[in-house]
Amino acid sequence: MRFDIGRGEVIKGRWLLIETLGRAETWSVVAEGTAPREWKSFQRSVPSRLQPLVATAYTSGAIVDQQMPQSRHAWSGRRVQAVPVLGPDERVHAVKLWLGAGDPPPQTGVAPFVMDARTRLIETLPEGLGPGFPRGPVRWTGAESFAAIERFDAALEFTATIARSAPGSRWMGIATIRAAAGPRAILLATRNGETAATGEHWSGIAVDVTDTVAPQQKSFEATTIDLLRSAQPNLYIAIVDTAQLRLIRWVTEPVPGIRWGAGTDERTTPHPTDHTRILTARNEILTGAKQTTLAAIRFASTHDNWITADLEITPLPGGTPGATTPEFALVQIEVHNTPG
Repeated sequence: MRFDIGRGEVIKGRWLLIETLGRAETWSVVAEGTAPREWKSFQRSVPSRLQPLVATAYTSGAIVDQQMPQSRHAWSGRRVQAVPVLGPDERVHAVKLWLGAGDPPPQTGVAPFVMDARTRLIETLPEGLGPGFPRGPVRWTGAESFAAIERFDAALEFTATIARSAPGSRWMGIATIRAAAGPRAILLATRNGETAATGEHWSGIAVDVTDTVAPQQKSFEATTIDLLRSAQPNLYIAIVDTAQLRLIRWVTEPVPGIRWGAGTDERTTPHPTDHTRILTARNEILTGAKQTTLAAIRFASTHDNWITADLEITPLPGGTPGATTPEFALVQIEVHNTPG
């Protein structure tokens, strides 16, 4: 069943997902059912008669459920539901809108989240995505947020956008996430504040679009790395940013016993007397070196001693289009000793 919703747009008896991450005049439709939509105008996609119901759900934080009056319009006599998606910051990040007869179909799975670009802290409510996802609030710092990601081809572009945090920015893309029921395709849509003071604060939604977008298998590169790891069990691989030398994500599993995550600033993990050598290697990459190595770098372990490793550092393409220096580097870590 199809319902004309104005200006050539159509509701097909499915839920529309309207992100409400910014000012009302900038709201947009990001999914119709489980089909992604790229920032489609809310005002053009939703009939003017229904827009106040979305606004009421947003301002009240409560479900709006009512029968529309009889009229000559396509929504005549239909039931409307507007369901707010409340984020961990207690703001409404999105509104789900349905128009139809009888009872609505199952709602689209949505998990709201907030991010701080400076501290790299992410807070989310993943149970909104449905069964197979953790219940209750979850907090991740930096690389922890990538732990359940199977494939995310736009990861560096996403990370660069967040790191830059130009006021009034937005980003959308799809990642494949491991869940208890198997891999899921998750649409990510996020926006930040419009001033320098609010630009580092991002809010967003993660939407399960698996029924429309097939989850991606591991890339050829990831499969190759798995084979490399099986041949060199002491080899681990990570991605760091070159601006602050922060750990962005582990490409392999993390080095066992290294002190990271749980709010740790990974820049404090190397031994203090090794910092100068690490900064020198970073500067070589920024000034055009295709590769640099560091021998016997010490990393703090969870056993209050040191893990020693040799590093091979290579600049990575990707990130901000037109960037004049590498924004990220691939670090291969060959471990000499294990903690204990």
